[in-house]
Parts: sequence; C-alpha cells; structure tokens
Amino acid sequence: MVIEEIIAANGAAIILLIVLLISRYMTRRYTKKEDQIFIILATIGIFASILETICFLVDGKEGAFFHVMNVLTNSLLYLCTASMSIVWLWYADLHINRKHQGLALYLPFFITWALLVIGLIFNIFFEFFFSFGDNNVYAREPLGYIFYAMLIASFIITIIMHVRAKIYRGQSLIFPIYMFLIPVIAACVLQVFFYGLSFAWLGCAIGLMGIYINMLSKYSLVDNLTNLYNRAYIEHKLTVARHSKRYIYSGIMLDIDYFKEINDEFGHSVGDQALNNAANIIINSMDKDTIACRFAGDEFIVLVRVPSNKAIELEAKTKEVEERIR
Repeated sequence: MVIEEIIAANGAAIILLIVLLISRYMTRRYTKKEDQIFIILATIGIFASILETICFLVDGKEGAFFHVMNVLTNSLLYLCTASMSIVWLWYADLHINRKHQGLALYLPFFITWALLVIGLIFNIFFEFFFSFGDNNVYAREPLGYIFYAMLIASFIITIIMHVRAKIYRGQSLIFPIYMFLIPVIAACVLQVFFYGLSFAWLGCAIGLMGIYINMLSKYSLVDNLTNLYNRAYIEHKLTVARHSKRYIYSGIMLDIDYFKEINDEFGHSVGDQALNNAANIIINSMDKDTIACRFAGDEFIVLVRVPSNKAIELEAKTKEVEERIR
C-alpha cells in the first residue's frame, strides 16, 4: 500500500467530480429530478473519496483517537457504497423508464440498506463487516462483501432495465448506461481482490464523467420538455432514410386536439403536462423499429422502419403502431 498513490487516485476523483458539479451548475443542468439525483451521485463520490483517504491515513496508527476515526470513517464509507446502489438505481430508472417502477423494485433495496445501517452500528462492537487488529489495522470480514453485492445487484437490475427498454423501445432510448458501469465495475473488482489499491471511487468519477459527456450530446438532440427526439434529430434520420438501402421507412404525424384551448383555459403549465402525457403515450407505443420526435409545438412525428427485403410489411406495421398510439 502506497499512501501517495491512494491520495493521488482519490484526489483525482474529487477534482473530477467537483469540476463536474461546477460544469452542471454553469450549464444549469440541475432543474430536473434526474439532474438533482446526478448531483447526489457526484456528492456521494466526493464524500466517499475523502473518507477513503482518511481511512488509509489512520489505518495502523495506534491510539484511541485513530481507532475511533478508523471505525467512523470506514462505517461511513460502507454506508456510501450501500447508498450509491439505491441512488444509481433511482437515476437509471428515471432515464430508462421515465418514471419510478414502484415499491416492488425499491423496497428490497431500502430494507437491505436499513438492515446494513443497523448492522454497521452493531459492527462497532462485534466487528462482522470489518475488524481492527491490535495495531488498529483494518481487515475486511466476509460479511463486508454484502455491500459490494448490493451495489452489483443494482447494476444488474439497471442492465436488465436497459436491455428490456432497447428491445421494446429501441431507437427511442438514449442513455449511456455502460459508460458508467464499465469503469465502476472494473474498479470495484480490482479493489475487492487487491486491498490497498484505491480505484473504486476514481472509477465512479470516470463513469459519471462519461455519463455527463454523453448526456450533453443527448441534450442537443432531445426535446427538453418531453424527452423525445427533437426536430434536428428527425431531420438527420430523414436524410439517413433517403440514402438507406438496408431499411425502408414510413411516417406518422400527429398533434394534440384543442391544444390552444388547453393553454388558453388552463395555462401553459397544464399545456406542458399535456405535451408530456402525449409523449409518454407515444413512447409506450414504440418498439425497436420506431423513432419518435417532437417536431414543433404540439406536433409529433413517428418514423417506422422495416428491412428492405420485408417492404410488404411496412404498411401493416405502421398501422399497428398507429393503433397502439390510439
């Protein structure tokens, strides 16, 4: 264990995450719920990086003060790991499904989190998650891997969510889940098997940076209100469609009846909710061969595609999508 390397790794993580938070503030990406949850993820990462650095600094130092600090910082660090699993699941759920999936998904994680918090309190006296030798040297106990298991479980669930969404909604989904998961999982595996290396929270910082960069691209192609693709993206896809030999396309154009009356009578905030409701209906009617966009105002376009060798199926598929929307 080289303390300078640990300080450098966690220091890099802290700097990356602080720069990320400053950038989000400057671009005003903190108004939506998913943006606020992203800030919580980054804040947990900063807090955990500081805690982990302190853990290594006080490890093996004798005396009551260093022992108390060792217990406290390690307990909080384990709590950060458990908390990260719930917050990540929440963040991914909002992006992939546009709404929470209900208690059935979150309740097991909240119960596990609560039990682990209670366990961390008892661990002060019985040391079954982690322990300290005579020289105040930290050691991870077998039950301590439960925290990593909870984190990996949240990753697996979000991967399943992502795959299912890709199957059912296909091109209507933009969320770079693997940009976060790959560096985090790789770093966690290294840290689990090689104690003394400090990669987990640096991996988290790199993953969040990857998410942020990719989401910036998304914001340029997605309507901010409805989270559907915008006109710029659909015009790009129409250009692709005109030169495509692999697929042939059809289109559905639709709008909201009496939208002006909704705005006039109830106000624009209710009009915005009507647009969101319409967008949700359209998204829930999509599959992997459809693309939806908000074209302008209350007008939407849905592109439907089939392989060129199945051109005869295009009309029937288009009518099928139309019926699902209706």
